[in-house]
Amino acid sequence: MDDDKILEITGNIEKTLGDEAYATISDSIGELLTGNTENMKALAEKNAEIDKLKDRNEKLVSANGALLQKIPMERSRGDEEEKTEKKAPSFSLKDAFDEKGNFKH
Repeated sequence: MDDDKILEITGNIEKTLGDEAYATISDSIGELLTGNTENMKALAEKNAEIDKLKDRNEKLVSANGALLQKIPMERSRGDEEEKTEKKAPSFSLKDAFDEKGNFKH
């Protein structure tokens, strides 16, 4: 609740009770006003912190997304290299037999 609304309510209380009765509770009302002001400041600080954390979270999500997009490309390059390395050497039946047609051991 903002200060203007609180002052309006306390003004209504003063009119309802009268000056003498209001004076007896004015210290308590002053404590309420001070507590409300402190709460409003704390709330504003928390809201600023929440906004800061949301912004930081969005940046981290964006950075993580960019990193995740790079990972599949890196792997596909590695897979191609592995495929070329794993290719079996060409094999010929001529290599399995000697010049007389006997099987080589």
